[in-house]
Amino acid sequence: MEEFWGLWALLAVAALLCGPVALAVSLTALKRIREIQGQLAAERRAGDRPRLTPVFPAPASTSAEGFGGHPPAPGAEVRPTAPGVARPRRESLALEQRIGTRWALVAGVITIVFAVGFFLKYAYESGWIGPLGRVLIAAAGGLLALAIGELTRRRGYDFVAKGVTALGFVILYATVFAAHRWYGLLSSAPAYGLATAITTAAMFYAVVVDEVIVAVLSLAGGYITPVVLSTGENLPTLLFSYVLILSAGAIICAYRRKWGSVSIIGFFGTYLLYMGWWERFYRPALEQGVTPQLGIAVFWLTVFFVVYLIVPLLHTLVRRVRAPAQNIVLALVNGGVVLYFLAAMLMDKHENWLAFGSLLMGVAYLGPAVLVLFRCPDDTNLRITLLLAGLSFASLAVPLYFEANAIALLWAIEAVAFAAVGLRYRNFLIQAAAGLLAALTVGDLLYHLPLHTQPFRPVLNAAFGTWSFVAAAFLAGHVLYRIDKHLDAVVRQAVTQILYAAGLLLLLVAIGMELWDIPINEGETFFERQMIPVFAAFLLLFVARPVAPRGPLCPLLGVSLAAIGSIFLLVVYPRFHEQPFPVFANAGFLRSLILVAALFAAAWLARRDGQKLLEELPVAPLLALFGILMLWLLMTQDIWVHFQLGGRANWRPSAQMYISVLWALYASALMVIGLRWRRRSVRYLGLGIFVLLLAKIFVVDTRTLDVTYRIAGFLATGLALVGVSYLYQYLKKMGFFDPARLNGEAAQDRQRPDDARDG
Repeated sequence: MEEFWGLWALLAVAALLCGPVALAVSLTALKRIREIQGQLAAERRAGDRPRLTPVFPAPASTSAEGFGGHPPAPGAEVRPTAPGVARPRRESLALEQRIGTRWALVAGVITIVFAVGFFLKYAYESGWIGPLGRVLIAAAGGLLALAIGELTRRRGYDFVAKGVTALGFVILYATVFAAHRWYGLLSSAPAYGLATAITTAAMFYAVVVDEVIVAVLSLAGGYITPVVLSTGENLPTLLFSYVLILSAGAIICAYRRKWGSVSIIGFFGTYLLYMGWWERFYRPALEQGVTPQLGIAVFWLTVFFVVYLIVPLLHTLVRRVRAPAQNIVLALVNGGVVLYFLAAMLMDKHENWLAFGSLLMGVAYLGPAVLVLFRCPDDTNLRITLLLAGLSFASLAVPLYFEANAIALLWAIEAVAFAAVGLRYRNFLIQAAAGLLAALTVGDLLYHLPLHTQPFRPVLNAAFGTWSFVAAAFLAGHVLYRIDKHLDAVVRQAVTQILYAAGLLLLLVAIGMELWDIPINEGETFFERQMIPVFAAFLLLFVARPVAPRGPLCPLLGVSLAAIGSIFLLVVYPRFHEQPFPVFANAGFLRSLILVAALFAAAWLARRDGQKLLEELPVAPLLALFGILMLWLLMTQDIWVHFQLGGRANWRPSAQMYISVLWALYASALMVIGLRWRRRSVRYLGLGIFVLLLAKIFVVDTRTLDVTYRIAGFLATGLALVGVSYLYQYLKKMGFFDPARLNGEAAQDRQRPDDARDG
């Protein structure tokens, strides 16, 4: 390092010269910009009068004169130019001014703050100027910046002057902090006194000149200072006392001015410094089970909660003006951040204290709500927000203190109550709070999964009762929105669909988990058997109108549930039979017919009401298709499993033959039904099964079956196809396939009942 002392000296001189040179350049640039602004203002005052500009191109000029400020040559052709022609030039100049004044200044101030901090730190590590000399140099630099800022402000360089002034306050912050933390030149009391004086002076100056930029930059610099000058020691009381002094400046600004940016800077600066200390010092100790600084952490967290509950509301309460939305959000976020840290500190070993803290936070929000009621009765949004926040935090204390199931129950009740109040008074914030509580309720249910971890009584247990109660709360909310006729129709339909679907899905999941957890003997299929009627019942609840609200969501979920239930039944059906049984006359097949019947019933209900997933995608044909295919596949499986369990050694040929006969009869039945009730889609399904049957006969049966079984399969299929052919020929002679009748049949397939009503 010593051999480079000349280079270091040169760099130090260059660094010292950079400030004055940059200031001079800034002043010169500002002077030129002000001249341009004056010329632009003169052009604006000219109004909409057309200007004369030469036809031939000439260098740009800021006036109506020609090149170099001289008028155009005599005889030159001129044209009137609309006033808007110069607008792109003005816009580019305005952008240039913002870059040269505001953005460059902010970037420069922040850069200098870091430069000063690193310079002081490097000087300390390199053993240059003594501690007192370093502190005095830094203090002199801060005072010089304040003097230059005030002098230039009086000369009209407003924005730059305010930035330089803010820089001076930041340097003074750094000086006091370094004198106390690094060098020990100041004890705690004088350091706090000087920091308080600097904060008070900075905020007083900002309030007097009514410029938020001074407050923002000086406050931001104050929060950056501990980061730059940190020595890595665990000194929370000293750090948070300093942060509290900075927050006092934010309180001063909130009292006098309506500066939301100052509150935001103070909020983020405070909690970021708190989080930095927390992650570096407190969390490692907490993970090791040691919490010696628990009292300090909770105390300062409480102080900051009170400060940033007051800061966003102080100006509103003092001046009796409406609070901006950002201040309301800031007050709510403050509670969420504090609750997070409290939960992290107290959840494991001090849950009762966490409940007490949540209760106190609720009371803390209810107090300002009462003040707003008397001081600002017109600010409904602020009052209701504080009221909801207070009730929410107070309500949270109950489940934290009592059993875990009480959380979901309480939040579900509150969600329904908030929804009712929000609909009654037409308040969107209350309804949004109801939605948030509903989401938290579902999150709490999922968090406490699995449903059962100990022996339980089926159905009559707290866990299943909680899920059922929450599902009922969603359905109750759906009823509230459904009967409210003052809401916009689109909004009401969307909300009712979501709430109804959420309630049914929660109940379906709860029943499924309850059935799964019921203890049964090995080899039994209790869960699979009981889920079949469950799928059937919920399918009808999703499709049946007017029970289900109108809209595409419930039919979509109904079709999805039909697909899931059908696949589930086909997969588990072979497990229903463990010993020989009569074909189609056994408990497993009859139970499976419940889902098939539900599919056809749902198709009929959907067709009666004209339900559609999309504009041209009716629900009824999809459900009917599932029913037809399910019945066909179930009968096929039943025949196959019957012969499989029959005890015969060579059972496959018999099974294949009877399946072929079944397919022929089933396809013929579909053809008859499609012709009788004029359903072209059903006829196409029958023809499709015939195609599959022919493929099966010629590809599978001819290779695997004996002659006797092969003859039986071919004979049944052939007779069925011949019969279908005769039936089609007969209908053709009777005029069944005339174009007029076919068009009427297609129209009947697309027909939607006219008496369908919303509900």
